[in-house]
Amino acid sequence: MVKQLSAALRNIGNHVVINQELSGFATHFPFQRVVPLAIVRAIKEIVSGIVQRSVCIACQTTKELVLKDYALEPDETRIYSAAHLMVASLAGNLAHVTCKEPLRTSISGHLRNALQGLNIKSEALEQIVQLVTDDNLDLGCAVIEQAATEKALQTIDADIAQQLLLRRKPRDGAGSSLSQNSVSFIPESLRPQTGTAVPVSTASL
Repeated sequence: MVKQLSAALRNIGNHVVINQELSGFATHFPFQRVVPLAIVRAIKEIVSGIVQRSVCIACQTTKELVLKDYALEPDETRIYSAAHLMVASLAGNLAHVTCKEPLRTSISGHLRNALQGLNIKSEALEQIVQLVTDDNLDLGCAVIEQAATEKALQTIDADIAQQLLLRRKPRDGAGSSLSQNSVSFIPESLRPQTGTAVPVSTASL
């Protein structure tokens, strides 16, 4: 994650948005230099905790649901593929939602500190801080979201592999570890189906 994050942060200046409404302040405030620096500092300030929590929740949820939904699936490649799709979506969405307000606060604080000492009235200062923060908040969120997605994809394989190994051992000795008999007491509508996963919506995240 560190390597990918560092690359994203190095290039963040290419994507920073400077609103045309701020052109009158350009002679006093070097936006193209200070804004990327403020965003990078803000991201570094919060990214570790956000990514760790998002990945932990996403991997645990994905592992439990995928292993249940694919309990009778003999092709482990399909299980891994389903896990990758789900964990990437969950981790990315969780990170985006949970980082937005902390990142807004952090970017605003770093911009405000950078502007202090310049001959700008307090009211104008707050307008600049709010406008720049609003215009670039999604950029910062996207960097954190991508970091969480990549970390989750790296983590889920080990989690799934461990469980598949446990499931594979009894199968090697005496057939499938989860036979039809073992789920015969479950109503048909609730039984896990081979190769079929229950769609998980992340729209509410």
